[in-house]
Formats: sequence, C-alpha cells, structure tokens
Amino acid sequence: MAVSIFLNFEKLSLEIAENEIAQMTDDNQLEEFEDIGAVDDDKFKHNLYHGSIAAVFIANIYEATLNTILSSILGIADVEILKTSHSVKLQLICAMYQVDINSIKGDNSYSCLKKIQQLRNDLSHFKCNEVSVGHFIHQESKIPMGTSKDSLAKMFTKTYMQACYDGVIALLELICQKCGLVLYKECQIIDSDGRDGACEFVVTQQTYDERDRD
Repeated sequence: MAVSIFLNFEKLSLEIAENEIAQMTDDNQLEEFEDIGAVDDDKFKHNLYHGSIAAVFIANIYEATLNTILSSILGIADVEILKTSHSVKLQLICAMYQVDINSIKGDNSYSCLKKIQQLRNDLSHFKCNEVSVGHFIHQESKIPMGTSKDSLAKMFTKTYMQACYDGVIALLELICQKCGLVLYKECQIIDSDGRDGACEFVVTQQTYDERDRD
C-alpha cells in the first residue's frame, strides 16, 4: 500500500532556530567603554549572524504551521487563500473553529510573535545601513527606518531570541489547544503515514491519541 511522505518544514525551522540560539550570548558590550554604552563589534557580529538566522526561522515556524492547519487539517487547497497574509489566515482558522481571536491576540505570547515578525521584516527589507554616529554602535541604536522598537544590542542576544522562540511556540500551542489540535513537535522532518497518522507538525487530538507509541 502506498504511503504519503511529508516534509515538515516547521520541524526543520525549529531545529535551526534552536541551534542558532544555542550559539548566541548575552554580551554585546565593549568592556573598555562600558560606562558609555558602546557595542563591541566582534561580539555583536557573532550574535547578529546567529540571531538573524534564528529570527527568520522562528517566524517561519509560525507561518508554516498556519499553512499546515489550513491545508492539511482543514483541507483548504485554494491557492489564493494560502497566499493571503498570516493575519487573515489566523482569522480564518479562528472562524472555522469558532474561536475568539481576541483570546489569542490578547495573550502575551502574541506580542512575542509580533516582535520577531517585525525583526524578520526589518532584516528582509533593510532600508538604511547607517545605525550610529561616532566611533562605535551605541547600545540604544536601533534598526534605521525599521519597525522594531528594541535596540539592536538588546534584540541580538540569547535571552531575547530565546524569549521570542518560547513565545511563538507557546502561541502555537495555545492556538492548537483552542482548536482541539495538537502541536506534534515529535514528528520527523521527513515523515510518512506508513506507521500512523501522527506524521505532521500539527495533528488532530484523535490522531495524537491513536498514534503508535512504540
């Protein structure tokens, strides 16, 4: 009997984000000028590198998960719907499951999502590269012409990125819980339904309960 093969990009994104965050630090400070808030270029470049990758894939976990719910769980195949904004997709999911969207947007985890989406967008659509004036980047310097409210030195730290990651996972778990679904983080990046139906990043509660646990 033929089996279906699934590429769970959410799981791949999760592993990439976790690996990149693990390599970050909370220290962007130039020790010689600690009292005036100077950023150490080498420390910051290290965190900027790993943090940029993490930010992109944290945002991707959320966005790919909504697509999985719509396409795999709800069976929506209309390309135009799948091309809509993720704000519209969340509204559609809530409407179809009769969930009050304000109960999701009012949760603190939703603010973590907005932070990481703003950062990802600021990086993807970088508009101006002059971030500071003087001999160093200041700890309060922000992405020029960006939407992120926090400073570069704050956002590109292990603690900040971990909080965003944890918040997005908590938000997805909240959405799934309210919709009677399960965020199945134990799936494989490349999985199949040859053993049971628990082979995607999001599954129904019934599929989760009936999965092969051996």
